[in-house]
Amino acid sequence: MKPVILYCTILVACFVTNKTWCQQPKSDFRVIAYYASNATNIDSFAVEQVTHIIYSFCHLKGNRLEVDNQADSLTIQKLVSLKGRYKKLKVLLSLGGWGGCKTCSDVFDTEQGRKEFAVSVKQLADYFKTDGIDLDWEYPAIEGYPGHPFKPADKDNFTKLVKVLRLSLGKRQEISFAAGGFQHSWSSRSTGLR
Repeated sequence: MKPVILYCTILVACFVTNKTWCQQPKSDFRVIAYYASNATNIDSFAVEQVTHIIYSFCHLKGNRLEVDNQADSLTIQKLVSLKGRYKKLKVLLSLGGWGGCKTCSDVFDTEQGRKEFAVSVKQLADYFKTDGIDLDWEYPAIEGYPGHPFKPADKDNFTKLVKVLRLSLGKRQEISFAAGGFQHSWSSRSTGLR
């Protein structure tokens, strides 16, 4: 059984929407929780206090985003069912996590890889009726999990990936990403996202 993980980050992940980068009105306050457990444990948390639950984690299989197993599918379905009770709740799927993005640098280095990934994200979003994708690629262009490939081109490929996801998902689906809070993760590279 996976350990129960429900932690909130307040406005740490900025959503890529039509609004200007990270400028949200104060009334648009978001409480974001990552969830990595089974379908039944979610009932022990105060879900009414969060605006977004990010299911952690889905992974790459080839160029596609995949849900790992039936138990994970049931958990996602349970999270989505909570939207019936909590009308403003958004549920996103997350790619990766620490140690979960070994092939990201290679897959997102090609236009075909990015497009196939975006199509698979759209298919999963439609199937599960989720509200978007969280990219937890740790980390583009800098060392993350030991032994995972990274290269300078990841910076531009990450931006291209977000753009192709936006085209595939449309304007209503949300796109978020996890970003390192350490100096060299952002000061030396700007994503160019707007």
